[in-house]
Amino acid sequence: MAEGAIKPEIEGSLQNELVNTTKEKHAQSVVNPQVDTNSSRIQIIWTPRFIISFALTLILGLSIASLLTQGWLDGFYSGLLIFQLYVIIICLGWLTLLIVTHSSWIRMGSIFGIICALFMTTHIIIFSLSSDLSLHVHALINAITCLSLLGSYICLSIDKTPSNYLDAWLFGLAPLIACIAVALIYFLTPPIERSLITLENAIAATALVLSILILWVRPALWKSQPGPTFLFGSVPLILLIRALSNKVFSPSNFFLAQVLGRPIPNLHTNESNFFFTQLSLLLLFLGIVRLIQAERSSSTCSCAMRFESSSEHAKIN
Repeated sequence: MAEGAIKPEIEGSLQNELVNTTKEKHAQSVVNPQVDTNSSRIQIIWTPRFIISFALTLILGLSIASLLTQGWLDGFYSGLLIFQLYVIIICLGWLTLLIVTHSSWIRMGSIFGIICALFMTTHIIIFSLSSDLSLHVHALINAITCLSLLGSYICLSIDKTPSNYLDAWLFGLAPLIACIAVALIYFLTPPIERSLITLENAIAATALVLSILILWVRPALWKSQPGPTFLFGSVPLILLIRALSNKVFSPSNFFLAQVLGRPIPNLHTNESNFFFTQLSLLLLFLGIVRLIQAERSSSTCSCAMRFESSSEHAKIN
């Protein structure tokens, strides 16, 4: 009899404790919605409309690049206006990303990207005014452009990416490895060919290699943002492969030098230089578009979460 009377009391007290605990958790989630919503909600970025727009942009860009390459080879126009349009579109993309983002790292990456586009525009302007001056200053502009791209990639790769021991070792040893690589390239060059241009080309090549390593060697980036990692990492890879196909490190290996004027006589890589330079700029633009969509989606989700939490708080009050 005593045991039968105690059991209902115990069960009733347990039920009351369970109800009180549930109310406390609900109140805590209303006061701090990030505890509950961040872990239970997944931001949907690849919407059907964005997938179709992204695919159409890629297909249309490749088709236009092929047509422009054929027209350039036939001598209908030079590459000055073509690549200036590419650079303007990319610069507008960086500017849009700078405006829509709420992350300080992405803002810094966008600023570095704008600097990179400005230096490419500077080289196009110098090339259009005087080709001799362009040949003398291109190695310097080339090195600054590659370093700006590296700075942009570093900032973009840090944002929203969990750090680990691999990242600490990579960012810690990267400056030392870069200095050693530049020194080896410079001093292993024959003394007759060694000059300031050799040093500037070595800096540009090392910056592109580091851009690939910072993006593609880190597993955390492939898990957190695989799309931008692939798109941005493909840009320096294409530029390096195109440079190695010419078998020498010269001031005209990276970005725009071999594609701004008319096709160079007796150069069998004319077509690949023009097309793959367009492809690298197209992939860079698609990576920027992907980041813009991600930032807009995250801001929309955060606004919806704030509205939902405020409405739940109003209901409780």
